[in-house]
Amino acid sequence: MVAPQVPLDDVDLYAVDAEDAAALADSGELLAVWDGKPARGFGGTADVVSYAERSGTPVRVLWPEGATR
Repeated sequence: MVAPQVPLDDVDLYAVDAEDAAALADSGELLAVWDGKPARGFGGTADVVSYAERSGTPVRVLWPEGATR
């Protein structure tokens, strides 16, 4: 099943952030496929990794081939 795309104007970005926090609270570890770059917007992978690290959730980053820091 594929979720429908929602226009960014219709997204409650604080709800997305709260959902990320709730998912991290229920997990033992975050596996992040991430290029290591800073967030380009609110709620991106960099933000989730940063939140996980601050909240004490172990983070394992899977670097895509060719990614640089």
